[in-house]
Amino acid sequence: MTKREWRFLKVFTNVSVLIFIMLTVASQLYVLATDGVVKTPQGLTFVQTGSFKTHYEAWGKQSSTQIVLIHGAFESTYYFEPLAHILSQKYHVEAYDIKGFGYTERVAPYSVAADSQQLFDFLNARKIKHPILVGHSLGAGVVAQFLLDYPRTAAGYVFLDGDGLSTPRAGSNLFAHLPDPYITAAYRFVTSTDVIVPSVFKFTCGPTCPALTHEQLANIKAPFLLPDSEKALFQLAGSPIAGVSLPDLLKLKKSTIPRTVIFGADDQEFAPETPQQIADYIGAPAPTLIPGAGHISMWAQPQLVGQALLRFIKGA
Repeated sequence: MTKREWRFLKVFTNVSVLIFIMLTVASQLYVLATDGVVKTPQGLTFVQTGSFKTHYEAWGKQSSTQIVLIHGAFESTYYFEPLAHILSQKYHVEAYDIKGFGYTERVAPYSVAADSQQLFDFLNARKIKHPILVGHSLGAGVVAQFLLDYPRTAAGYVFLDGDGLSTPRAGSNLFAHLPDPYITAAYRFVTSTDVIVPSVFKFTCGPTCPALTHEQLANIKAPFLLPDSEKALFQLAGSPIAGVSLPDLLKLKKSTIPRTVIFGADDQEFAPETPQQIADYIGAPAPTLIPGAGHISMWAQPQLVGQALLRFIKGA
């Protein structure tokens, strides 16, 4: 190595070390600056499910037909509000936060088996018998496991923008290798700014999705700002998406429980042929495709999704 090359290597190494130190210090300072106690809002409703409390919302008067909505990954009961107001004009509707999301207590383990148990405990605690289960995205996986664990409990079920299958989560290895304070700083930056979250939501929601108001954005972001949310979400992000294996999913075809599949026609999370494949796997009729809706079809087109659900419930 020549003297010139040696000097270049020395300068490059010193600059790299300096940049690393600056980034580390800046990340640590950002983490310290954003440390704070964000409390759970007042007035929320909870029910005891096993060893922890589950947050839930209820709409509509009591009716003989009860609908339970199960949200997807990184979502909460809030995502169902537009749809719930439509369904509750005729039926009693409830939704709850899956363990690790929303305002439900963060208590490990985070697995589809634990999610199925939570759903069972929630139904018992709320005295809900033979409900129509609507699982959105990851929620479809929870419903699938629940149907295998408790095959005579549901009166009907819906896979909404979800295939019910367990799959590796994209980018999960990143969380395993990115150390603190970088991962904490990145998490807090993403969840605290008003640019990244609305952009991701809009892309996922679909082309006809209305822009989020300031209040809606605040409600979507709020659960991520709770002090115990970071650890839980890092654990969830590093694990496969909750769901069942394909052989187990095929077992649902033998059941006589009414079922249907509803997908946003512009859902970018799945291949175009997925809705029909899933309907074939579980023995459902041809899927309903919601025009103009993406992966969050119940927010993009709540009226159309509501109409599809009401038709299914009437037939079931």
